[in-house]
Amino acid sequence: MPRPLSRAGALVGLLVLVEFLSGTIQGAFPILLPDLARSLHFGAGAQALVLGVNFLVSGVTVPVASRLGDLFGHRRLLLATLALTCLGYVLSACATTLPLLLVGQALAGLLSCWLPLEFALLRDRLGEERGGRAVGLLVGSLTLGTIAGAVARPGLWVLAALPAVSLAVVWAFVPESATRAVGRLDWAGAALLSCGLGLLFGGFSSVGKSTGAPLTVALLLGAAALLTLFVRQELRCPTPTVDVRMLARRSTAPVFGLSLLLGFALYGAQSPNLSFQAAKPAQVGYGLGADSQLLGLLTLPAVLGAMAGALAADRLARRFGARSLLACGFAMSAVGYGAIAARHGSAAAFVPPSAAAGFGAGLGLSLLPGLLMRRLPADQTGVGTGVYNTLKTLAGAAAGAVGAAVLDAVLLRPGVPAESAYVVIWTGCALLCALGVPVALSLRAAPDTTTSDSTTPDIEGHGRLASEQPV
Repeated sequence: MPRPLSRAGALVGLLVLVEFLSGTIQGAFPILLPDLARSLHFGAGAQALVLGVNFLVSGVTVPVASRLGDLFGHRRLLLATLALTCLGYVLSACATTLPLLLVGQALAGLLSCWLPLEFALLRDRLGEERGGRAVGLLVGSLTLGTIAGAVARPGLWVLAALPAVSLAVVWAFVPESATRAVGRLDWAGAALLSCGLGLLFGGFSSVGKSTGAPLTVALLLGAAALLTLFVRQELRCPTPTVDVRMLARRSTAPVFGLSLLLGFALYGAQSPNLSFQAAKPAQVGYGLGADSQLLGLLTLPAVLGAMAGALAADRLARRFGARSLLACGFAMSAVGYGAIAARHGSAAAFVPPSAAAGFGAGLGLSLLPGLLMRRLPADQTGVGTGVYNTLKTLAGAAAGAVGAAVLDAVLLRPGVPAESAYVVIWTGCALLCALGVPVALSLRAAPDTTTSDSTTPDIEGHGRLASEQPV
């Protein structure tokens, strides 16, 4: 049994540490992958497969693990996912062949389950208001860890040790949540959801690949069929894996919609930016000719901006209100992408707009989970934040697929994208982020889903709604 924590701040501090270690893993492994590919003798396509299997497992396991946490305890599921992630990186460190590495990274994909389970623990132990405020600290710590991992580049055995450290911390000190959902896991629904999302991710990943359009269409149609059956199953089941009605409620639907748009804001131009910056002007007429060191430096403004936005969100929300601040965050991301589309001829041209877009995304990362928690029943916190995370990941996969298709379709010459292709991607990201502004402003006061010790009146006329207390 864990030792009881004397202060709420101790729980937050421990989970901040866990998320810092999570970020370190996420920032380090992609940097290590090219060297790993050389040592195991596989090419760029297999590298994409290694990252893809991690991405796929993340998407399909988060909702199921979150639902299990609501049913059986969020600490218990956090411990299980920590142990499986640790095993995944042990297998990755031991891998002498590509198949073993793929198995290791499939298990490592469970790392994405940590954050929704931690959100649920915070709400259960601290309540809506204090739990929501702590979200920004976790997101900021995750972002800082990503920077540390990318810069320090620890080896695979170190990455395997980090989940073990987190496991020991959670086992010894983090208490179990008290709230439990009623019912059992709907295994049929879980299977349909996992297979449907798997086909959907596969369809996104195959866009623009040599396999051609027929496979992409078949995967997407199969995903649509399975997800339709999933919705039908969940509507009939008395204890669904995911309460699909939750997605359509007036109080929660805009938040889930914003999570999709946030995925585009975070991932929409990530890969195209690197591709453009690495392009050599003497050969294609555009680009910065950046080497790996400069590419790493050029990613820092967006990451540091996201960290600053996540950490500043609580203080700013106290003053301006979460709804207005969230709209401002999406507007900043839209302006950032628009500025890059208009001017991208030098490294300096990327820095201010990337920082602005990152800051806006960081505000969303911090504010949206807190706003969602206020709109969910206490026994659906885990699965609700899990769905939020999955939608954000789906948006990232879709953004990457569409971006790849644009770069493959708008060509300067065979195999070389035209500069206008990048402008189309940046402009599209700007428009999608701009769409988040009216959606954020449309948010209404959250219904009272739990008994709370908060007695804050509705003071919308003074700058924020009662539901928009700092998160």
